Amino acid sequence: MVATFMSAGARLQVTEVARELDTVWSLAWDPAGALWFTERPGRLTKLGGRPTDIEGVQEQGEGGLLGLEIDRQGRKFVMYTASSENRVVRLEPDGSQTVLVKGIEKAGIHNGGRLRFGPDGTLYATTGDAARPELSPDPGSVNGKVLRIDPESGKSSVFSRGHRNVQGLCFAPGGRFLATEHGPSGNDEVNALSQGFDGGWPGTSGNGIKNYPSSVAHSGCAVYGGGLIPAWRGSMLFGTLRGTSLRRLTFDARGSVTGEEVLLAGELGRVRDVAVGPDGAVYVATSNKDGRGRPDDGDDRIVRISPAP
Repeated sequence: MVATFMSAGARLQVTEVARELDTVWSLAWDPAGALWFTERPGRLTKLGGRPTDIEGVQEQGEGGLLGLEIDRQGRKFVMYTASSENRVVRLEPDGSQTVLVKGIEKAGIHNGGRLRFGPDGTLYATTGDAARPELSPDPGSVNGKVLRIDPESGKSSVFSRGHRNVQGLCFAPGGRFLATEHGPSGNDEVNALSQGFDGGWPGTSGNGIKNYPSSVAHSGCAVYGGGLIPAWRGSMLFGTLRGTSLRRLTFDARGSVTGEEVLLAGELGRVRDVAVGPDGAVYVATSNKDGRGRPDDGDDRIVRISPAP
């Protein structure tokens, strides 16, 4: 693993904060500033603490324990693959689960799985097409969509449709809603989402604000708004699985992509999630044990990116 690297004129360092994990899928912070993460076999862990097995999770193919979000009250929300479906649940203090959304068709591939709270406290969830492209435009199906969910009642609606397999959701400080999506053996997309957005799948692909004709398989994303790495402010950061790198996109005042920087190429392997911590550092989770990577000693890992001394 590299110890330091350069980006936008800044010298940054990579520090390992956790190792010997299995397919880390999502990173999230609680209100006290503690880092929590999910591992696809079904474990939820607070960094430095003991893992908790989430009841009902069945890891199969790309499915298992996937997205994680924590609200301002410290309540945890997860999305996971169960015996017959994918579901979004709220984890209660007594260990029980309140199911918010159920009946999301599951498959060995294309399960979506990313959760993200919007600025107004609404929970958003991505669902894949479950290898059935015809579900994405179907108004009678919740697959191939981004869902808008009330975290209290579980009442949900379709926010956007026509998706193949959205893997990353992130909000810019001004409220712009960005997503990363896998295309069919190429034509991976970065999209700017809005209510009623139609991604066009399966009729079209590769029609985002940034497209990748050769697949990079991008995953979790974050827009950097911290102060620790000033050169990255306003940049969209996302991991790539097939591309085995951290990517940084820059935008102009109109929101058009103006540049891309490929960072840590091949150094960490498959990168599943990227998140900005309350300390302003960037945290990156690897996914080398997901069945498609080549695990090194110590994988999977969570690393911290910060200015080098």
